[in-house]
Amino acid sequence: MHRLEVQRIPFSQDADARLRMLKARTGITPNILCRMGFCLSLEEPGVPGKDLCSASGGREINRYTLVGKYDSAFQGLLTARLIEDGAPLDKLDSYFIGHMNRGVELLAARVRTLVDLSNLVPQPAGE
Repeated sequence: MHRLEVQRIPFSQDADARLRMLKARTGITPNILCRMGFCLSLEEPGVPGKDLCSASGGREINRYTLVGKYDSAFQGLLTARLIEDGAPLDKLDSYFIGHMNRGVELLAARVRTLVDLSNLVPQPAGE
């Protein structure tokens, strides 16, 4: 079974700047923003580009800080997505980094205020 081995997640300079901007706009810490972005990225078709999978130049965040006690859940979601995409599971670390970076980009494009975050959450049917 393939498991994530990377302990420090690198972000591109662009993703780092977007995280700072999102925190200023919403007051939400980067680790929570990255979790939301990661989920948005998993919903997007295709795998992240190679440039996002080998990001560097910005900050690095400890994996446990990013996903905490939900580490195995994030790994499971990523593995399921890679199987769906037909992507190699031996590149789990690269794709995790790629989805984190792409997720920040997606989140920054959709969120201007804290209210915008609530619009990303699906509402139960009938409401």
